[in-house]
Amino acid sequence: MTTQDEQTRRRSWERLLLRAASSISLTASQYETIDDRYSQLQKILSASTNPLLAGAHIFPQGSMRLRTTINPVKNAPKDLGTVDADAIVWLPNAGNADAMTVLVAIEERFRAGSRVQSDIVQLRRGIRIEYADENPGFHIDVTPARAVAGNAERDGQGKLEVPDRVTGWKASSPIPYADWLHSTSEQKISLELYKSLIVANESRDFMMDSATQESLPSYQDYDKLDPLRATIKLLKRHRDEWAIETRSEDHRPISAVITTLATHAYLKVVQESKLNPITPIDAIIKIVEKIPEEIKVFGGHYQVPNPKDHGENFAEKWNRPEEGQKYRLAFYNWHASATVAFKIGLQSHDSAVFAQLMKQSFGVSQGMITDINNEIPGNWTMAGRKAGTTRNILAAAAIFGSSSHATPQTNVKPVERLG
Repeated sequence: MTTQDEQTRRRSWERLLLRAASSISLTASQYETIDDRYSQLQKILSASTNPLLAGAHIFPQGSMRLRTTINPVKNAPKDLGTVDADAIVWLPNAGNADAMTVLVAIEERFRAGSRVQSDIVQLRRGIRIEYADENPGFHIDVTPARAVAGNAERDGQGKLEVPDRVTGWKASSPIPYADWLHSTSEQKISLELYKSLIVANESRDFMMDSATQESLPSYQDYDKLDPLRATIKLLKRHRDEWAIETRSEDHRPISAVITTLATHAYLKVVQESKLNPITPIDAIIKIVEKIPEEIKVFGGHYQVPNPKDHGENFAEKWNRPEEGQKYRLAFYNWHASATVAFKIGLQSHDSAVFAQLMKQSFGVSQGMITDINNEIPGNWTMAGRKAGTTRNILAAAAIFGSSSHATPQTNVKPVERLG
């Protein structure tokens, strides 16, 4: 393969991956529906007469706050077949309450106030409200929280604790974590050849204060595709496809682990690129390859800590006596598969094999591959194909027969942005 063939195939692959990341994002109508259901949480809490819930403040956490939510795999098993939207209910009056009291109060209020058809589902650290009437369905996991002792900030800022049905109160800092990811995503990778897209807890009487609520990020903000979030979305989709294929749904890597490690990897790539600028596709591949490097092991205890609150370990399941090994093994098996998947477009396959690999790895359809091939310059080598397999050559072969030869890759215009 000539240097020019290789360069254009890399750019074709880059475009296909980025289009895949965009395609698995929520649509505007889906986002609007979730936003509408999310906004109802405040009304439910404001109707409470329980002093423990007075003055509650609701805010998004997890992938909705991070803007990395993806659509589920079609026909996936139940846990993988719905969109996940998470919310925190910050409780200013829960400072002296035990964990189970808070969990019971939250469950009782939402059972009484929710109008969805499905029952409220108990979770270890909160409740789940299922909206099965939508297609695809989605659910909102509602987790209560309180400020840790000494945290005088309001409305869920700073370090928090969330109740756990087994262990009591557990460390959690969702807003500082999200701020860390947001600031990281704004750091620019130095790209080769072309540009990237790149208050004190006051004592209260028992007057019932209404709940307040922070809005979801706007859809325009959610839909922006920066290099970090594009990679995270693709990693999560590959994780879901891999889990279904290998029947590893119960022990698949959780999004918090993937997101945290990918963000650390992104920071490393940013620093390395300052000395040696790289192309966008190489940046994405490097992020994927570097993912395991920030896993910490101390005395056999695995940690992927919240960088803003080391009391919160996203890999805590990896340390469970009986099933911890299954979680660890699943992570490393998944990562090995992902490392291969993010390079399949740089290898030579026939059309049918490449389409099958894209479907298995990212849920990408033949139609999307065709669309991208129709958009790239006609003399670019297509992603996942042999050197010189261009749209121009295939068209000529269809007209004149298979003896047509590749034309020189001239006047190839560079991709102008990563997103």
